[in-house]
Amino acid sequence: MTRLYSGIAILALVAACGDGNPFNTVEDGDDTTPGSAYLDDEGTFLTLNNIAYDPGSDTLTINNIPFDDPNNAYKRIQTETFANGFNAYESDPAPGTNEIQYFAVFRRSDSGQSQVAAAGTTAYVQFGYGGAGAQRLGANPTLPTTGIYSYNGEYAAVRTTLDAGPGGSNLAEFVTGDVTMRVDYGDFDDTGTVGGTVQNRRLYDTTGTQIGTLDGFISMQDSTIDFETQTIVAAQATEFVGGTATRSGNWEGVFAGPNGEEIAGVLFVEGDDVREVGGFVTTQ
Repeated sequence: MTRLYSGIAILALVAACGDGNPFNTVEDGDDTTPGSAYLDDEGTFLTLNNIAYDPGSDTLTINNIPFDDPNNAYKRIQTETFANGFNAYESDPAPGTNEIQYFAVFRRSDSGQSQVAAAGTTAYVQFGYGGAGAQRLGANPTLPTTGIYSYNGEYAAVRTTLDAGPGGSNLAEFVTGDVTMRVDYGDFDDTGTVGGTVQNRRLYDTTGTQIGTLDGFISMQDSTIDFETQTIVAAQATEFVGGTATRSGNWEGVFAGPNGEEIAGVLFVEGDDVREVGGFVTTQ
């Protein structure tokens, strides 16, 4: 898997961020429960490691991303026009502070058994901090031991393109898409097999207004099931455009629902000056 990080260069903040070591701002609250999946093992700057949502205030809380908000709070982007159950959020930097702008997507499943979020920014020389997380909210499922099943659902992501805007500034956009997955609970022996595809991706600006579509699709390579934690082991994710692999990364997920009727997962792909970090919710 190709890494685009370049050591010291990626630590350079925009001028507004001022002095200080960004690594001193990491906050407590790492979600280590077995029924969750995060990308924080996949890259130094994919630091997101916990999410929470308050439906009363429609506030998303994202942990372990530096300089986003003193309370880690993200507000809903009211102009967003997604049509797949996801919503768009943003941090709200206070004037005259060292806070910077982050963008995020979030969805809680229709059953309330799982939720996912992903975040990214344009405020660094390269991709900067971000990440994605999936959480099982209900009891641990009892998974089948045999049988082949299909899962279908929705996807959303934050896509960062380097040096794409006026004057060479980075560009942030939202992506939505459709997800198809298949699970064979019996093979491989004792591990099961899970894989899928993200297709029909639609592109939005940071107000949440659709501005186009994306060619190609993202393939989630077949992986295996950890039956003790009812989670999916990390495997490769690859974006294909015109039959050519253009970007790569990893994906992983969790089962939710009494009998594993839902899969909530996260992925990222990067390459060619683009990083896409997303999450998905599917049902059987």
